Amino acid sequence: MGSLVLSVNAGSSSLKFALFDADAARQAQGLPTALLRGSIDRHDDSALLRYGFVGEPEHSVEPRAARADIGAETTWLIAWLQRELGLEAPGVVAHRIVHGGLKHTRAVRIDAGVETELRRLTSLAPLHQGPGLQGVRAARHALPQALQVACFDTAFHAGHDDSERRYAIPRRWHDRGYQRYGFHGLSFDAISRRLPSLLGQRATGRVVVAHLGSGASVCGMRDLRSVSTSMGFTALDGLVMSTRCGSLDPGVVLRWMEHDKLSPKQVSDLLYHESGLLGVSEISSDMRQLLDSPDPRARQAVDLFVASVVRHVGATAASIEGVDALVFTGGIGTHQAPIRAAVARRLGWMGMELDEAANAAGELLVSGNDSRVAVLALPTDEEAVMALQAVEACAQASRAGAQD
Repeated sequence: MGSLVLSVNAGSSSLKFALFDADAARQAQGLPTALLRGSIDRHDDSALLRYGFVGEPEHSVEPRAARADIGAETTWLIAWLQRELGLEAPGVVAHRIVHGGLKHTRAVRIDAGVETELRRLTSLAPLHQGPGLQGVRAARHALPQALQVACFDTAFHAGHDDSERRYAIPRRWHDRGYQRYGFHGLSFDAISRRLPSLLGQRATGRVVVAHLGSGASVCGMRDLRSVSTSMGFTALDGLVMSTRCGSLDPGVVLRWMEHDKLSPKQVSDLLYHESGLLGVSEISSDMRQLLDSPDPRARQAVDLFVASVVRHVGATAASIEGVDALVFTGGIGTHQAPIRAAVARRLGWMGMELDEAANAAGELLVSGNDSRVAVLALPTDEEAVMALQAVEACAQASRAGAQD
């Protein structure tokens, strides 16, 4: 195994990456610290790379070879890391793969068979699965000697009880994999690893984590393990999102197809790309723009988002029989104080009270002294979890090979 691990995190609107020392990741207590991290953010047909080494100011550069395509961006990124920064070639590349299906409930080295299995799941996470696999192919071509490892968003929820996993559909369909999987598991895993140092014994109690970003979901934890989550068979379910609808009466879909004669492709585009904040506001899918807009449609979209978060936090708290702590994470959860304040006000009946100054300042602990529920605004670190999982997956594969 090489001395560097590159985490490649392909999202629906950006490509995030981080570089770790493999030995440091292996020995880390909690989450390892990245040597370098950054992201390629896409806007229309342009892209901008922002990056920074530990303890140094952030830099930016325009990745002209990247054309809003994960494969092209990954190829350019790996070449740039070696050419411009003079870094050695990573020995391991960890890839965020959203859906692992029934079989893959932990990180795994990617071979041709694994890649074929994961490609079959693309329709269950069309915004992410295909781009994630594009990154795998690009990294394999650019770094043929490196080990490629898949790290799954579904894996953190794999231990759910049957009552959380199953839909009330005929058993034969459940047995064919039509089940609740849940997503954002790498983010929830990262938060679970940070909580003990921040909350002490309370961390092992009843914790609700709200990952609020372009995609959004809620996870209920006990003993730092996932017990319940708002997303299900696909990443459409649960909260209102940037362009995704969240929970929807399936009868609406049936009527669109039977009465309005929409094709499956039209329905898919409507649910994944035209709904959510964008569909309601008809202005933007970006929460920052909506919060700044005087348009009443923007206010309506924000209010609907807040109501959705409140509804699912409440349902999740009921599922885990109470709440000792609520954690906001993701781009919206970490950076948008007005959203945290609006959610906390609606959840005041739970004994939740924010410290307005701490919330406005974006501190980690934003609950007031009299709040019965600890409330945190905590950045997630999916890339660090990916590095940990990749190092362990490679070690397990090596041990298995030695036993053969």
